[in-house]
Amino acid sequence: MKERLQFLLIYFCFWVVFFLSARIIFLSYHIEDTKLLTLETVWGIFWNGIRMDFSMSGYLSVIPFFLVTVSNFIKKSRLENWIFSYTFVIVFIITLIVVIDLQVFNTWGYRLDATPLHYLNSPREAWASVSSSPIFQLFLSFIILLIVASYIVYRIVTRNIDGWNYIENLPFIPVSGLFLLALIIPIRGSLGISPMNQSTVYFSTNNFANIAAVNAPWNFFSSIVNGSYDKVNPYTYLPKETLSNAIKELYTTSNSSELVLKKEIKKPNILLIVWESFTKKATEKLIDGMEVTPNFNALKKEGIYFSNIYASGDRTEKGLPAILSGYPAQPIASIITEPNKSSKLPVLSKDFGDNAYSTDFYYGGETDFANIKSYLYAADFQKIVSKQNFDQKDWNSKWGAHDGIVYQKFLNEHTNANQPFFSTLLTLSSHEPFEVPIETKFKGDDEDSMFMNAMYYADKSLGDFIAQAKTQAWWQNTLVIIIADHGHPIPHTGNKIDDFKIPMLWLGGALAKTNIENSKVASQIDIASTLLKQVGLNAYAYNWSKNIFDKQTKPWAFFAFNNGYGFVEDKKKSIVFDNVGQKIIQQYGNISPKDQDLGKALMQRMFQDYLDK
Repeated sequence: MKERLQFLLIYFCFWVVFFLSARIIFLSYHIEDTKLLTLETVWGIFWNGIRMDFSMSGYLSVIPFFLVTVSNFIKKSRLENWIFSYTFVIVFIITLIVVIDLQVFNTWGYRLDATPLHYLNSPREAWASVSSSPIFQLFLSFIILLIVASYIVYRIVTRNIDGWNYIENLPFIPVSGLFLLALIIPIRGSLGISPMNQSTVYFSTNNFANIAAVNAPWNFFSSIVNGSYDKVNPYTYLPKETLSNAIKELYTTSNSSELVLKKEIKKPNILLIVWESFTKKATEKLIDGMEVTPNFNALKKEGIYFSNIYASGDRTEKGLPAILSGYPAQPIASIITEPNKSSKLPVLSKDFGDNAYSTDFYYGGETDFANIKSYLYAADFQKIVSKQNFDQKDWNSKWGAHDGIVYQKFLNEHTNANQPFFSTLLTLSSHEPFEVPIETKFKGDDEDSMFMNAMYYADKSLGDFIAQAKTQAWWQNTLVIIIADHGHPIPHTGNKIDDFKIPMLWLGGALAKTNIENSKVASQIDIASTLLKQVGLNAYAYNWSKNIFDKQTKPWAFFAFNNGYGFVEDKKKSIVFDNVGQKIIQQYGNISPKDQDLGKALMQRMFQDYLDK
């Protein structure tokens, strides 16, 4: 039994060493970029990247591990032939990917994904695009790698399997089966809630270092599974002229703005508080005569309350680019999960960073989740605080540090903060499983009650934070924006539009106007343009974002959910459209064919923009 289990370990390690060698080759091929890295950063590339190497090695080891587990029932010569043939084919494919990836990064600036598959329908154009590459050198590299790797595989397989003798099924099969099942650990990358993704290996503010840490075959196959190679827009509803006219009508502007910040503050601090699942329904909810969000409701009088704001999507990874990049959510994808696309987005942290602001991002959870970390690194946040920066005793059972702990850490680290600063704080206590470190406020162990208890705690944490923030030296120069990452179905109303309606509140000493309600219909994606106009920065890069304080911008909001969208036009008309059934599933007000076309135009153009990134 020992020699067979030893073979499993040797086989797995072969792939790990192969991928480490591939990383050395990648760094050598791009030596000019590599020379700019410190030794510590180079070490970080291998230290962080090996997790993805383990993951890919795990995937490739599943079939050989299974064959060894049932090896007692397979003729030895056949087993040897099967494992070698399988491995040779895989080595051929993986080596081809590794070599192609070398030049793909040179040409396009990102690691190989499934995008080139799109060009296989046009082989002449595909050849034209690669003909200037050093094809002979790459081909020679491929042959050498293939020969060396195949020889090593041959020695591993023949040297080990030739000497195997028959052994008893017990305990071998159960033990070998455990080895097979254990592959799930390296494949997922950990036992935590976040499976392996590109963000798992991102670690540096140097983008090349992060890219070098990615395993090229893993990235390629992941993009195929996620369908990122598909360039066909399934939402082509309108002809080009109708589409252009509709978009033009929706984006009218006077290029002027009502100013709501104090003129004497030239560079106000900005704090964006992104509240997990903060549905507007919670602010209006009374349970046994008690408000669920009493602190937020009281704070409305101290700032500008926006009462008709809509989330762009229904998940955090869709809300963050909507808020920070003014970029709309997609119905069947999420741009943040594709670093090659999300890295091209404009981001507020970059704009403020380029204007001498310090920038930071605080979150009590795992930034690896849904590839958020890759987006944050591409956004050039100078400091990122996440789950690993908090004591485990302050975590809930699943996600990470409670809101109160995160707020306190922010306060502690901003007592003598460099000003001006641009900070983003993402909360998590109001996320499932709704575990909060306070006594139950609203009785009941059903999901609705637990959500409302979590929301009550999130509100209490916010109230305590604002009270302490007001005592800080930076408060008088600060604009605080409180906005949800997305809404929530609870409490259920039967109206899908309600699930996307979220509150937004502007607070702080930098405000020139307070106790105001702005009822204009707008979206998360409008925050970017609105904020930049207030501080006198250029917002041209945020094509999808409208300035809420421009009196000529039209009042509308658009949101996307799983293969559907909603379009809210002023406060009198709204529709929810099912892209699969090609029909309106909910509507409010008198909806004309033109209104339907406006929603379709946004869906079509927005998704095409995503595909074209």
